[in-house]
Amino acid sequence: METTDATPEDTLHREAAEEAQLTLTDPVRLGRVLDKPGEVHGGMGPDARLRLAARVTAIGPAAVDPATGRPFARLLATPAQTAALLGWGPPGARQARLAADTAHKRWGLPAARAAAIVEIPTEGDAAELTGTRPPCSFAPYFPLR
Repeated sequence: METTDATPEDTLHREAAEEAQLTLTDPVRLGRVLDKPGEVHGGMGPDARLRLAARVTAIGPAAVDPATGRPFARLLATPAQTAALLGWGPPGARQARLAADTAHKRWGLPAARAAAIVEIPTEGDAAELTGTRPPCSFAPYFPLR
């Protein structure tokens, strides 16, 4: 979290906009992953990374991330595919199932089906929001202190 973020949900909204040009609504806390050795984020010490799910309401054109000076590749993937791609292991698989269940129960989205992982076009993509693609997952993470 940055000092300007009042809550983890504020961080999710900011990071999604900065890194992936996503507009989100209705974030839900799914759980956390403990990093006892503190190996993530340059060995800063033990921390917990909160996992959240949120509904994507807009996907804007790609832009440079202000923190890194580089644009990020933006992928559409199911929650399970995201957890596997990021190497989150069994805890991530459980949280992916919870994210998919949350999307179905809370937002009425269809059950996430395995499909080819595709890159969002540079100009953005309205197809994700119109239901022509399976529900996607965006998985930023950040330490809680």
